[in-house]
Amino acid sequence: MKDPIRIAVVGSGYVGLVATACFAELGHEVVCVDNDIRKIAELEAGECPIHEEHLPKLLERHHGSRLRFTCDLGEAACGADVVFIAVGTPASETGKADLSYVEAVANPIARSLTHYTVIVEKSTVPVYTSEWSCRVIQRNGISRNLFDVVSNPEFLKEGTAVTDFLHPDRIVIGADSVRPLAVVTKIYQSLIQGTYYAAPGAIDGLCSSHQPPPLVSTSTKSAEIIKHALECLSCSKNFIHQCRCQPM
Repeated sequence: MKDPIRIAVVGSGYVGLVATACFAELGHEVVCVDNDIRKIAELEAGECPIHEEHLPKLLERHHGSRLRFTCDLGEAACGADVVFIAVGTPASETGKADLSYVEAVANPIARSLTHYTVIVEKSTVPVYTSEWSCRVIQRNGISRNLFDVVSNPEFLKEGTAVTDFLHPDRIVIGADSVRPLAVVTKIYQSLIQGTYYAAPGAIDGLCSSHQPPPLVSTSTKSAEIIKHALECLSCSKNFIHQCRCQPM
């Protein structure tokens, strides 16, 4: 790929590892970060901890070239143009999302910024988390001109997550200014333009070079609520009063 984006994905769970493999499949330079030393060692050894169709093939295809794994969050964030946060946000007893894991990685990311970087929410988070994340980063003394926070939710199902990622119904990017929107859009350019689907070895699915997925560009708040709204529709429950669904 011409001018690949340097990407760091923080979190090697279900969403993080699938995103890592698929970003590499799209031609970008990707480093996946996790603080679990044993898990990173297994991934470096070529093991795949998740039973997901196509995932082992993509990890094997790109590991050592476009893709690597590390426990060093500072080093990964420092060298990235875009940092995707894909850590857990488990629900508390009151039903609220626990953002402590997000804050735990946002602080070291902030301290590692040396150039303009787009920080992307991949984790499922409440509305206004983007504003909260900005405040967390700025508390580390980081200039607001050095970063932007974007929401880019995923809509993945277990067993078909790789296909869902590469053949999505839509690609949602929530950004509040043109600069970060342009950067994140470039990551998905080969999907939006349909060129990926004509490439040798491309993963088969519903999208094609003639019918690529649409890009939905919104504000960060709208993207955050779209994630919850679509999940609640999928479980056929009332969004405001009844839904207790928890995304993976």
